Amino acid sequence: MPNTGKPSPNCHLCRQRRVKCDLERPRCQRCIKYGVRCPGYRDEQDLRFQNANLDSFEKRKRKKQMQSPGADPKELRVLAFTPESSASPAAEVSDLLSAPLLQVIRQHWSAESIPFVLSCYSSIGFLPTLFEGARDDHCLVKTCQVFSRAYVINRFRPDTGHRELSTCLGEALSSVSAALSSPKSHTSDATIVAVWLLGNYELLMGGIERKSFTSRPGDSSSSTSSWDVHSKGLLSLLRARGDRQLFTRSGRQIFWTMFTIVQIQCVISNTPPPGDFDRWLRIIEQTLQAGEALPLNTGRYIASACSLLSRILPITLEGDREAACVCYDVLVQGCDNAELTMLEWVRSAPEYQTGAGPVWQYFWNAWRTVRMKLHHMMILLTNLVEHSADSPFQPEALRERRQLCRGIIASTAQEVVDSIPKSLGGSMPDVDSTTPSAYFDACRVIWPLSHLYVIPTAPRRLRIVARDALFRIGREKGILTALKPRPGRGRFPPETLAGLPTDDLEGREVDSTSIPSWTEVEPVRVRQ
Repeated sequence: MPNTGKPSPNCHLCRQRRVKCDLERPRCQRCIKYGVRCPGYRDEQDLRFQNANLDSFEKRKRKKQMQSPGADPKELRVLAFTPESSASPAAEVSDLLSAPLLQVIRQHWSAESIPFVLSCYSSIGFLPTLFEGARDDHCLVKTCQVFSRAYVINRFRPDTGHRELSTCLGEALSSVSAALSSPKSHTSDATIVAVWLLGNYELLMGGIERKSFTSRPGDSSSSTSSWDVHSKGLLSLLRARGDRQLFTRSGRQIFWTMFTIVQIQCVISNTPPPGDFDRWLRIIEQTLQAGEALPLNTGRYIASACSLLSRILPITLEGDREAACVCYDVLVQGCDNAELTMLEWVRSAPEYQTGAGPVWQYFWNAWRTVRMKLHHMMILLTNLVEHSADSPFQPEALRERRQLCRGIIASTAQEVVDSIPKSLGGSMPDVDSTTPSAYFDACRVIWPLSHLYVIPTAPRRLRIVARDALFRIGREKGILTALKPRPGRGRFPPETLAGLPTDDLEGREVDSTSIPSWTEVEPVRVRQ
């Protein structure tokens, strides 16, 4: 920057780097984008115009020496910034600036990665203990660095850092792969959490494709995203860890975190739940802990819905009217049984609904998401049965079924919209939107909002609210996956879509250049 002849109001680091400071208080955002903590600003008194002659210079020099008697002219004063340090206001650094020579030591951005991840996932209690004693080359530390760097790039768009992130990603993938290959560490808590963090990195970088209404169970021809690979890896690790993980406090907490991701992957891919699900849920029911009734019952509902969706999707996508008529009664009965079982528990457990916090809201929204999808697919299946020439069902009964499903979708969609945090345009109380923990709050609503956005049987006004919230998540929180969903123009036959409103909801396009090409690095593949 050119010398304008007057003291610069920039913060200390921006003046040292000779770049333009944004002058934000109490800390400069440019420093945060650079990956370090802002050291603060100069005292305002030093920014006043002063006579620049020899006499005034000598007076200021004597004044500084009087303020710091006994100071060694050759003494170096060092500013060290730690994860616990806060932005330094001008009053706190003015005494340091009085030293004849000031040297600022910049801390590398990677030193802040672990505190940042812990701040993002502050509601996950088992994370802090996993980092105790972890070395810099540990797979968990490497994945933390990748995640935190990707967040900074997406959120603040610095001009540099892509090459460094690509290098860090390669190191993290190699480190996780080595941990998975080691007999001592492949089932450890740190390894499975590292794979989970890689999946969250893919969530940040838009690594989840919208295929919830197009994926056929067992279809290997469709492209597999990196997030799918990591999610399947979590299932393999849960199996390898065995039932013993459910009998320790930390093992149980880790299980629930990974189990929900595996369930989401089953719903998106329309695959039936693995046989392990039923055994795990039975063990949890027999040793039920406080607060586990909600995830247990939502998990059972989702497992039942996945079994039904894995049968409904192929029939509707192929337009197989004969198979639809043969299976209709069984599928309707299965849907009703899942609904009744869940609703009976909901009525018996009001304590899980009053003042539900963000964690409980996450499980409620998981149930709402699958519920909307299941009843939407039941409408398509009912349409297919009605258009069959040899349909054994009364048109009035089919019409009532569609109306019932539409009512459930509308009420459930409203509950999803009501759970949107205030910082994203909703009414649900949330944390400070400027803190890292606001990232996790945004992650919790991406899945339900994405499904609400693409389901044409949901009320249009609610779909618009979901679309706008997703756009804000992508732009303001830096989670590119939120920019992926588009209104579904599925591959379903016309007869399945009969009577559905025209899907004319326009999406907001995102510039494809904003998603760097280095996000396509080959993911870690877990041995089956």
